[in-house]
Amino acid sequence: MSKTVPAFIDLQVNGHGGIDILSITSTDELRSVGRSLWSQGVQAYLPTLITGPLDRSVEVMKLIEQVRRSPREDEAEIIGIHLEGPFLSPEKPGTHPLNFLRLPTRELIGAYLAAGTVTMVTLAPELPGALEAIEFLTQMGVIVSLGHSNATAAQAHAGFDAGARCVTHIWNAMNKDRQAGVAAAALEREEIYIMMIIDGQHLDDDLVKYTIDKAPQRFIVTNDAIVAAGLGDGSFPFGTFEINVKDGRATRADGTLSGGVGSLKDSLARMLALGVDFDSALASITSRPGELIGRPELGQLSLGIRTTVV
Repeated sequence: MSKTVPAFIDLQVNGHGGIDILSITSTDELRSVGRSLWSQGVQAYLPTLITGPLDRSVEVMKLIEQVRRSPREDEAEIIGIHLEGPFLSPEKPGTHPLNFLRLPTRELIGAYLAAGTVTMVTLAPELPGALEAIEFLTQMGVIVSLGHSNATAAQAHAGFDAGARCVTHIWNAMNKDRQAGVAAAALEREEIYIMMIIDGQHLDDDLVKYTIDKAPQRFIVTNDAIVAAGLGDGSFPFGTFEINVKDGRATRADGTLSGGVGSLKDSLARMLALGVDFDSALASITSRPGELIGRPELGQLSLGIRTTVV
């Protein structure tokens, strides 16, 4: 039986429908991403920049700002920018190019903040200067999410104590020990939101169920969508390199998993198949991400809110 629900919110979108956000050169390309997302029931999103050259990131951020300021009804709304780097651990880079990783400094952070509306920054709390960066970003109203990190539990707790409020794609690009590291620390703390990719590729079902059981009211689902999302198999540009997609799995040439190509509607169906409560599963792609970024109205059924059918 179909049901009308608030349209979805995705806090980590690197690309969609054939467009890689870090590679765009026009607002038209970004609007294409917004239309592609809206076609899959996403009403609002954070364009997400993986690690790359500062000048390229700044150019893209300025284009994002132009689109953010002039939303259209046939596109998902841009609700800020998510910087997924460059302040990441070289030990857990995922597909982020090592040569562009940087230590967080006030000057470099300021260059990013001046370029656009930064809503979220993913960083590794064990880096030199990271705790000071977390405190500064928090004071500036930016949500800090710990990720791409080889931190110990103690280092992760220090990051949370400094103001970090979230974890980026839990268990991916971090220690998978259930007793140590960022993931373990986050699951211990009732105030921390946990972003998770549920697409059958990034995490096995047992780990998904374990995480949701530990944090049933704190988990947020994202696709970590990339250029190939919505297009099927093939080869596609992603940041400064190329990825290949086969049978729903996107990888770099060396086999490294490189983001998601599924849909949030598919993620919802997977959660329900695993026995997750419908209301909690739906909240993970509607009200919870809205609450985290300070836009709770986006996740509630009310007059004027965009909807989709599941």
